[in-house]
Amino acid sequence: MPPRRRPAQPPPTPSPASPPSADVNPHLTTDDPEASSPDPGPNAAPPPAISARILANLQPKPREVYRLVFASGSSGMTVKDLCAATGLSSAAASGQARPLVRLGVLKEVPDVRNPRRKLYMATEFRPSDEVSGGTWYHDGRVDADAIAAARRRCLAQVKRLGAATADMILEGIKRDEPRAAYARDKIADILRTMVLDKLLEEVRSTGEGEFAAVRKGTMCYREAGKEQPGGMMEGIPCGVCPRIDECTPEGVISPGTCVYYQKWLQMDF
Repeated sequence: MPPRRRPAQPPPTPSPASPPSADVNPHLTTDDPEASSPDPGPNAAPPPAISARILANLQPKPREVYRLVFASGSSGMTVKDLCAATGLSSAAASGQARPLVRLGVLKEVPDVRNPRRKLYMATEFRPSDEVSGGTWYHDGRVDADAIAAARRRCLAQVKRLGAATADMILEGIKRDEPRAAYARDKIADILRTMVLDKLLEEVRSTGEGEFAAVRKGTMCYREAGKEQPGGMMEGIPCGVCPRIDECTPEGVISPGTCVYYQKWLQMDF
């Protein structure tokens, strides 16, 4: 009888600690072997992935522009950025990007850091707070209604508490109006403007009387007193302005456009 053949050895099972093969990326879209997204982490929703269907319907140069803009995510790209990345002239870069906007795969987004500038961004992304201005901006403009509502809510908390820190005010708003989702830094910005408008005072707690709920020595807010300013320089807003380091005569933030500075100049001392 012929000798029996030994059965073939099964392929080795990879160790759980072994790294994945170099040609496998778990974040690739199923229809695009070239597009990938960064690891979103265990608790975050995965970021948008570029579509192979869109890429397949684009000519080489628009495809390159679309890839670059998509990769910029929520930060977007200016025409100047596209020129630097592609070597195209400004007119040529715009000529490649605008048809993609009409096609609905890119959008133009206002940049609050420079109102004259537009950014190109893939439609799957929302502009970052740095681009959009965050809570207090809408379509690149200051959202006056949202700011007025936040100021009313802050003042209501101060009236109720007597004296309160920014954290106490924020917690009160969350408790009374859970749907008003404010970040602490945004409420702090609102409180600073209310101090500039003399609706509130920023004072250090004594730990007694109206300050009993606030730890001694902690900065907090209370309703502004009725006493008049002691002198011309006392009420100047620049000394308490949180954006003073960014203020320049020709900048986006400047004395010429600052409503608080202009109001101070018009005061009758």
